[in-house]
Amino acid sequence: MPAIVRIVDLVKNYYMGTVTVHVLKGLNLSFDEGDFIALMGPSGSGKSTLLNVLGCLDRPTSGHYFLGDVDVSDMSDDQLSEVRSTYLGFIFQSYNLLPQYTVVENIELPLLYQGITLDDRTKARCVGLAEMVGLGERLDHRPLQLSGGQQQRVAIARSLVNDPHLVLGDEPTGNLDSRTSVEIMQMLRELNRSGKTIIMVTHENDIAAWARRIVRLRDGRVESDTRNDSRTVVDLG
Repeated sequence: MPAIVRIVDLVKNYYMGTVTVHVLKGLNLSFDEGDFIALMGPSGSGKSTLLNVLGCLDRPTSGHYFLGDVDVSDMSDDQLSEVRSTYLGFIFQSYNLLPQYTVVENIELPLLYQGITLDDRTKARCVGLAEMVGLGERLDHRPLQLSGGQQQRVAIARSLVNDPHLVLGDEPTGNLDSRTSVEIMQMLRELNRSGKTIIMVTHENDIAAWARRIVRLRDGRVESDTRNDSRTVVDLG
């Protein structure tokens, strides 16, 4: 499989007055299309900063970030916005659903941001995604009428509505109980098996065990990078 993500000598610093905080210190990583990667590491290791750079939510201080064959490191804000809306899907720990919108309307949001006209065809696609994540009978419900697991299912469906090249998850099970976390990870595994590339941040070893590859960061550098293709079966009991 070709690399869908490649970062070269990636540095990210934050400047706080006269103090420079060195968060990412010359990372070199390559992620293949169709892979499922867990980013791990202690607080302050740089994993969330790396995810923000991969999601074009933040810019590197120096170095390069290739998404496919395109170096997005020096893109303008408008270009990065286009990349986010067209090529990337996001799943957040806090779901980030709009409370006044229904399940279907929340799934439609990325299309709205792209300026796509919402019509019967787009609604049918969003209904199909809601059904795929098991919410076919909850189409008109609003987030406050859903459990945490159901809200995260909406977020997963929303992340897929633009048929992204890459799905990024920021602690996607962080607010969920153990059983619901397993259900969400089963869903992400099936998405990966269908061909979606997934990169997620997690601090939980049992969640990382669902991924095919685990990259551990420490102090802004790669501490270890291991394959995990012989994944353990998770006990649902």
